[in-house]
Amino acid sequence: MTIPALVDSHIARSTQKLLEDFGFQIDNVDVRLGSRVPDSVVADLARKEGRVLISGDKIFANGREYPPNAYAGIIVVRVKPLTAEHIERALRHFLSQTNLTDYRGLLVVVTATKIRIIGQHKLE
Repeated sequence: MTIPALVDSHIARSTQKLLEDFGFQIDNVDVRLGSRVPDSVVADLARKEGRVLISGDKIFANGREYPPNAYAGIIVVRVKPLTAEHIERALRHFLSQTNLTDYRGLLVVVTATKIRIIGQHKLE
């Protein structure tokens, strides 16, 4: 099963490969729309296309501005420093520890040591 996902500029190509290895079908917002796209445009594209939004941008963890139940899922990686190596390590830990295949209605916040899953699956 593949999980359609949209990544932003925080997610390096090597990390995108890791995500693909875990079943995500990756679309890159920078490739499609160029760099420096406003966060609201990124979120709107993910929502309209039914893609899980994967980012290192903490703004997407704001449930009031980006309510999880309006999306196919949001995964925010919160690591310091925000480098490809640290993001990849945190995502590898998260993906190897969970068996989620449906992220609808969920906000997943991944840190170097913790995983928080917020929200409920959106029922259709």
